[in-house]
Amino acid sequence: MEFRLSAQDVAFVAIFATLSAVVIEFFPGIPIVGVSGSNIKFDAVLAPIYGLVIGPYLGFLAALIGGLVTAGSPFTILTSFSPAVSALVAGLLTQKNSNNNGNKTKGWMLASLILGLLILGWYLTGVGQRAPFYPILHIAGFALILATRERAANAFKEGKVEGKKWQVKSLPLLVGIIILVVAYMLTRSYSSDVLILPYLSLPAFLVGGMVIIYSLFGIGKNTFVLAVSLASYCGIIADHMLGNLIFINVIDIFISLSTIEEYFLAPLGLPDVPALFMYMIPVSTIERILFTIVATILGVGLILALRRANLLTRKL
Repeated sequence: MEFRLSAQDVAFVAIFATLSAVVIEFFPGIPIVGVSGSNIKFDAVLAPIYGLVIGPYLGFLAALIGGLVTAGSPFTILTSFSPAVSALVAGLLTQKNSNNNGNKTKGWMLASLILGLLILGWYLTGVGQRAPFYPILHIAGFALILATRERAANAFKEGKVEGKKWQVKSLPLLVGIIILVVAYMLTRSYSSDVLILPYLSLPAFLVGGMVIIYSLFGIGKNTFVLAVSLASYCGIIADHMLGNLIFINVIDIFISLSTIEEYFLAPLGLPDVPALFMYMIPVSTIERILFTIVATILGVGLILALRRANLLTRKL
């Protein structure tokens, strides 16, 4: 397959790679539990946007370069591939076909294959087998891809947001915030007296996040916004799962298990690493929903602006 890069493609890759490097280097991140000195950087929010703007493969390249340039350890070199995979999945979901050596494959099929393999990878690890409910966010994304298939790509290609004014729906926004607060309360120790309550927190977080996205953009005919939101979410959780797998597989290589046990498991009263992952589910849920909301807001605005300026030329 002949692959050509235009001057505009090169410019976008350079701009996005530089943007990632700046964000990684100068913006504080979210500490990674169990890895002293490492953070979840906010390029995780930007990476799916790269895939949406310049396509899955150039987006992958831009995010990867930005991560590698700023990597300061073997662990961060490996985790540089996480946002790159995010850009790849988001880009594939919004691309009708991926042309490989003349063979056209549906973009959503490749996206679901990548996410499915990552979920399978979780269950092939000893940690994953002892924390089987951890990938609930990732399985939800996989199910959404299978349910919507190429609808996201069709809506993205149409690229229209109905209405000229951005109107926030205050009541759904309030309801969404209340649901998130209730979901957080269900994770607290006092709710554990009723066995089922902690498990209800997970669907509550998901519902609350979706209600907030609805309040910001509405649903109705705004399928373009939903396409950006779905692609961003699936990219972000692909990033998350790859990061989890890297973390698990470098324990006692780059990360000492004894350090994790002494400084993270013992203070929380957790017996092992699988319990740590289960403990982190509510935190991960809030984090990934917020990342999706921010990526959706930034992505919609940037993509519409580039289209109006006739600068969005990726093949759909």
